[in-house]
Amino acid sequence: MKESSITSTKAGTLLLAGLLTLTTVLSNTIFAEERIVKYQPKSGPLLWPSEPPEDIPFEQSKELVGILFTGVHSDYKVADTWYPSWASDNNLYSPWTDGQTDGMRSGSGGRNATTGQAIMIGNDPLNLKIKALGITKGDPHPYQGRYPCGSLVHNGVWYYGTYCLGPAGRVTHDGMTWNWPVLGPIPGFRISTDYGKTWKDSPHTPAKPLFPEPAKFMGPLKIGSPKFIDFGKNMEHSPDGKAYLVGYGAEENDPKPRYANLSWISGDQIYLTRVKPSIKNINDESKYEYFAGYDKKGKPVWSYDFEDIRPLLEWNNNMGCVTITYNAPLKKYLMCVTDGWPTVAKMNSYILESGNITGPWKLITYMKEFGEQAYFLNFPSKFISKDGLTLWLCYSGNFSQGWNNIRFKAKPAGSRYGLVLQQVKLLNPTTYRLYKKKQNQKKKTDLLESNSNIARKATVTASSTYKGYTAEAAIDGIVGGYPEDISAEWASNGEKESATLRLNWDTPQVVHRIWLFDRPNTHADQVTAGKLVFSDDSTINVGQLPDNASAAKEITFPTKKVTWLSFVVTAVKPETQNIGLAEIAVFSSED
Repeated sequence: MKESSITSTKAGTLLLAGLLTLTTVLSNTIFAEERIVKYQPKSGPLLWPSEPPEDIPFEQSKELVGILFTGVHSDYKVADTWYPSWASDNNLYSPWTDGQTDGMRSGSGGRNATTGQAIMIGNDPLNLKIKALGITKGDPHPYQGRYPCGSLVHNGVWYYGTYCLGPAGRVTHDGMTWNWPVLGPIPGFRISTDYGKTWKDSPHTPAKPLFPEPAKFMGPLKIGSPKFIDFGKNMEHSPDGKAYLVGYGAEENDPKPRYANLSWISGDQIYLTRVKPSIKNINDESKYEYFAGYDKKGKPVWSYDFEDIRPLLEWNNNMGCVTITYNAPLKKYLMCVTDGWPTVAKMNSYILESGNITGPWKLITYMKEFGEQAYFLNFPSKFISKDGLTLWLCYSGNFSQGWNNIRFKAKPAGSRYGLVLQQVKLLNPTTYRLYKKKQNQKKKTDLLESNSNIARKATVTASSTYKGYTAEAAIDGIVGGYPEDISAEWASNGEKESATLRLNWDTPQVVHRIWLFDRPNTHADQVTAGKLVFSDDSTINVGQLPDNASAAKEITFPTKKVTWLSFVVTAVKPETQNIGLAEIAVFSSED
């Protein structure tokens, strides 16, 4: 058989080339042909589908109707909780915690809880020099955790807020583990006048916080985990020279009560407060004005009396961590909200837009299971393009891998624990339709995503699965795995020869071709021989798989009708520890 090639679209998302090896195998009267096919994983722009619940209280924006992920993202391996503030020296300054940054480690739990501070130097989101400036202890007692929240550098002064959490980082309730199910108050702001080298602590404490809430210990509050609205470099676009803080909360008599309702990542309402930023004012509650609703003419009302505070937005059981950035070129505010209940599962985030801080707010997109567990979303104003349509979404993700036996995929690619910066584009109706058309065309040309790959319709089981891995990852249409993304591959639990992956279908399937991708960890775990077993009692022996998941072993055979098939490993290379597959694709001859 002469050398052949299978070409892709101009987008180049799928590259199949070069018949490198070819064998003919007779096994139970089945002739099968093998060859190596190169595969370039899907990449490039991703138009995230907007899937809002029916009861969403926000009307769809007519100007901005979607968000496109360009496929360009950072790869910073640091701690999480990043809220960059753009200072007058052109650098970004941010809090961080729960992990290691630039050789320093911070942890947010217990009496010795610490929060870190860092400088982010550079103008390229992909090549920032992130330098840790130290860590600061903050006792959360009588709560048990303390996290960073509002962080602002203005006129050379850094105001760094923290908030409390309880009753513990891991709480068992209703048979599952939860993370920080109670959101606590903000004990004010520590202050630095030398860009984070030295600090003066807040005069407030967790027991006597800045704002007069909660009414009782562990009770609900309104200004939860407040973040400064990002008005650009040195707050240059503040409408009145004041710093605005946006937080989330819940009411005392919740009409829809639930466990962990107001947690580190979930709540019911959005609240707003503002203050003239200064060392004297920032920790003085009497200097704060609270959004108190609207007057009869629909104009916003502000009050110095905390008792007058009213929600800016309400959506019971569908709100949570919130940030706002002013997009100067578009003259619009962008609000990111994450509904992360029940604290350790997949999380939903949505983006709203408004021409005014006090609204009305309209929906740009509702991103179901974004990340799949993304949190602390914000748009750093420093990286907004001149036309306002290209931005970088900052977030962390997938911190609770394996909790409650839940595994998260990196969706979109690049989502991970730590600091993620994703390049995105805001879409108007015209550009949305354009990218929607392109995405539909791409799905038709990527064989792993196409309808002809019936492996994705199967029920999959494995002889064993290593902790943190799943059999389902072998049929998810994504070629990947350790060390980049373990959620994208199947690895057995210490098995070598005899490890088995089985696919079952509810109805008979007509098949004629299979792709097998080895695990991508080239230092170990390679299938050197295997066997395909079909429900009609036929078998096909399979040779060595390519060792880095950049290519597949393709097995082509006469059309057959089956209800299940298995791949059994029969030989591995000596270094193998946990044999498995990055992906298996089964192609139907009916599509």
